[in-house]
Amino acid sequence: MGIDDYNGKTVAADITLVVDGTNNINIPNWRLTAKVTNQVATDGKIFPADKISIQPSYTQGTAWPPPVPSVTQIGFYPNVVLNTYEQDLVTHSSAPLYHNNEGQYYRWEFKFDWTVLGGAYLNELQAYKKYYFTVEFRFYNGNNQLMATVPLSHELQVNNLGSPPVQNKFSLMVNGGARNGVLTLQSRSDYENGTSVTYNNGLTVNTNAAYQVMVNASSGTPHFSYNGNNIDLDVLKVQLSGGGSGVTELNPVILSTSAQRIAKGNSTGNSNLNFNVGYSINMAQKDKLLYAYKDNQQAETNYTTTLQYTILAQ
Repeated sequence: MGIDDYNGKTVAADITLVVDGTNNINIPNWRLTAKVTNQVATDGKIFPADKISIQPSYTQGTAWPPPVPSVTQIGFYPNVVLNTYEQDLVTHSSAPLYHNNEGQYYRWEFKFDWTVLGGAYLNELQAYKKYYFTVEFRFYNGNNQLMATVPLSHELQVNNLGSPPVQNKFSLMVNGGARNGVLTLQSRSDYENGTSVTYNNGLTVNTNAAYQVMVNASSGTPHFSYNGNNIDLDVLKVQLSGGGSGVTELNPVILSTSAQRIAKGNSTGNSNLNFNVGYSINMAQKDKLLYAYKDNQQAETNYTTTLQYTILAQ
């Protein structure tokens, strides 16, 4: 990829991951991750991993029964900013990797766009400088066992861009346990009276301008789901706390697929600002949980969905 201006660049459908063979296969709840490795310095500088992002584009191929599930049916995240540690492209696939026609060839192809984010940071990486790195993809089965690793080499050239524009900067990071948040209902009392969990410093904001933070469930996971059973999203309340004096608004929201504002504030002065992330039962909808109640003789069940946090200018 060649970068010609401070707006960054996207190359469409430039990454293809393939699963193929002739054996019968059935892997539900699979996971796909990516991380940046093997960064090569040019003039003492490496291209920052967190300025690179991946977007699912489309799927194609052959399977029995057809067709290969779509990006939405699988539940891919719409945009994933990479880093030097693993980032989930899909955490729990809503569609199994499935083929049931022994001896007949199948081929699943996942197509991804990749994007270099724009910004003034490119000023330090120009002019006509080449940067090399690898994006390592990892595929896990439903028990989170590593099944395959695929490294793909990338080359970037930052051309002569001139002087950078003055621009606002916004970054958002979900940290620690909040990255795979769990709200556990352990007894009938929890179903009747509610329960909650808080992940301290679970969300970090860094800006040089006024911002707002939104949250929604991914359109690919419009319910809490388990083994074909669904629970409506509105049983969950999401709330941020903390953040300090620069925060001007904190709103608890009832989860839905529509983005809702949970926080806004003034510039953090390019410093990290941490929020606690809280999840709790929406008591107005607690009856929707009662049918999923399990007594002590039955195994626990894990209903899952995917949340997306977004930072925007006010």
